[in-house]
Amino acid sequence: MTAALLEAPTTLFASAGRTRAAGGRRTTLEELLEDRWRNARAEGATECPVCEATRRLEGDQARCGGCGTTLS
Repeated sequence: MTAALLEAPTTLFASAGRTRAAGGRRTTLEELLEDRWRNARAEGATECPVCEATRRLEGDQARCGGCGTTLS
């Protein structure tokens, strides 16, 4: 994953708060990123955890069409 400047970091943490892990606890950043990576690999696209735009699989990485960050 490449570094990104978060101008509105509440989006990232708001997304993580909506998803609950086992036992009802909040999802960790690691779990959120792993989930998005699995979705990208399985479906070819997923929601960006930074800006919530569509992140598409391109080779061995998933690139966001909104903010340009990548997962790999």
